[in-house]
Amino acid sequence: MAFRFLIAAVALAAGVLAGCSASNPTLATIGDEQFTLQDFENHYAKNNGGWEAGVKATLPERQTFLDLILKFRLKVGEARRLGLDRDSAIQSELETYRNTVAQTVMLEREIFEPAVKRAYDRKAEQVHASHILLRIPPNPSPADTLAAHTKAMSVIAQLPTAPFDSLARAHSEDPSAAVNGGDLGFFGGGRMVPEFEDACFSLKPGEYTKVPVRTQFGYHIIKVVDRQKNPGAVQISHILLRFAPDRSDSTAIEDTAKVIMSEIRNGLSFTDAVTRYSKDPGSIPRGGDIGFYDRDRLPPEMGKALFGAAIDSVLQPFRMDYGYHIIKVNAFRPVPSYEESEKELRTQYQQQRYPAELKRFTERQRAAYRPVIDSAVIEGLIARIDTTKAAASPGWSDSIDAEFLNRTIITVGTRRVNVHSFVERLSTDSESRTKMLTPANVRGLADKVSDAVVLEVYGRAYAEGKPFFQSLMRDYEDGILLYRIEQDEVWKKVVINDSLLREHHAKTQESYRWPDRVSFAEIFVPTDSIAQAIAKRITKAADFLALAETTTTRPGYKDKKGVWALQNVSTNELSQRAWLMAVDSVSAPMKFQYGWSIIKTLQKDPARLKTFEEASAEVATAYQEVASKQREKEWIEQLKAKNPIRINEDVLPKAFTGPARDAK
Repeated sequence: MAFRFLIAAVALAAGVLAGCSASNPTLATIGDEQFTLQDFENHYAKNNGGWEAGVKATLPERQTFLDLILKFRLKVGEARRLGLDRDSAIQSELETYRNTVAQTVMLEREIFEPAVKRAYDRKAEQVHASHILLRIPPNPSPADTLAAHTKAMSVIAQLPTAPFDSLARAHSEDPSAAVNGGDLGFFGGGRMVPEFEDACFSLKPGEYTKVPVRTQFGYHIIKVVDRQKNPGAVQISHILLRFAPDRSDSTAIEDTAKVIMSEIRNGLSFTDAVTRYSKDPGSIPRGGDIGFYDRDRLPPEMGKALFGAAIDSVLQPFRMDYGYHIIKVNAFRPVPSYEESEKELRTQYQQQRYPAELKRFTERQRAAYRPVIDSAVIEGLIARIDTTKAAASPGWSDSIDAEFLNRTIITVGTRRVNVHSFVERLSTDSESRTKMLTPANVRGLADKVSDAVVLEVYGRAYAEGKPFFQSLMRDYEDGILLYRIEQDEVWKKVVINDSLLREHHAKTQESYRWPDRVSFAEIFVPTDSIAQAIAKRITKAADFLALAETTTTRPGYKDKKGVWALQNVSTNELSQRAWLMAVDSVSAPMKFQYGWSIIKTLQKDPARLKTFEEASAEVATAYQEVASKQREKEWIEQLKAKNPIRINEDVLPKAFTGPARDAK
């Protein structure tokens, strides 16, 4: 009893010293290494679809995964004990991956996530704005730009005392301003060009821009009239009444719209009214339903009326340039959640904003890190290469001597890029590879590479020390070590030779069978008349293969004299027909695919076992799989002998019973 108590006490002390607790007990040990319940939960959630998947997992599913992860840890632990993690090739690969991942993580956290969140916040709100546009011609001169800016500033100076819509009608070069006084109605994020949108969302209702906003269209003076929560989308059905092309019937159409409205008020169902009157054939089968519309996709007055209406209400007819709409409100839908919107917002941001914002971000980091490009080394490189070649051309850097390849060409802080690395970047980067290696291009590419290095250095500084980054790197390093040690201990130790393969084939030959196969020659032509003419020549003892060589039009078969080598009888209609024919017999012309075929059966090979020679590739693959599994099993047993695995069976059922956590 005392002995048992002593063992229990030692085990408990070991658990405490290892940092385990009642809430995170040891699930298993691998030699001296402890594998806790939380370790298992993290690994399971990360590899199987999250915490909820772990909660739903059965005990046998958890046991299967536990077996896999413990074997994984056993193998990776052995790789580290053998010092593979210090191997120079692995270290080099890890360093490359570390730079790539750190930069990706940094750009995601520093640029993408905030931008997408900002885009969603703007999507959840709508701005009602007006503008005055002063256009600038394409490729403007400094004088053109100055003139437009000066005029814009003079208009802004009048805003405290003059109505905005009056100034818009008088000065705006947006053609719609004459009608709407510059009023753009309500719109959400992503509807306007970035510079215009940024200015609008920076203003409060009643405020206007004190300096003009430059976009691709010219200078804008912007006033925000109102801001409100995005009401979402409205689902509508409509009855469309179209004007004649010359609008000569506009009064009659207006009267018809009034009559329809009167009929609906007196009990005519909207669906029946659609069937009877609507001129929109696409929506009639759906009772006039034309789907959901965000407010900023509707004319301002229509949007205001629809979003102020009740469900099932039918609004007064709306006149448009082409006719009248009578609209029924079917439903409202709120703004989608962030999770529902994220993918679309990311794509939109990537296309519309990311290049410009990445450029500005890089410029800020460049100003902070101040990369140094050694101009003497650049000129020395230019002198050593063939400047008539592109970076994708093979051998363009072969003339650079080894001593020069080690020269530093770019310095960013403590990071140095030598000529060899610079050349590698130019040769592998998809955009750089398209460039000719002219002196001007080489200097420009040096600037581009220095920007990339600045982002790498900043990325490393940003990511190092962050737990999620360290977790990513551990996972990647474990993966590399697993691959390397399995290559060394399993695949390289599987012996494959002819005698072993023949022995395996003899034991498993039933697994290697040919189906019924047939070989035939085909003459394929585009029309029945040509096929009939060729068939007559065949009946007069013309050589079938010679005719096929000169007349078949099937791509790739003229040189093969129309011969289809042995293949499964069920391949197509031709192979099925050839199988039913006697060897050396010829078919009548038959319709096949996009033409006509005449076939001659050349050989039949009934279903049979494959010879060793015929099955050699399959046998080699199958044997390697069997032998590698056996070798892995033996190796695992050897590892377990050195580092025994002990599982606390009573702990596994407790997995995923606590509060949900993100996988680390």
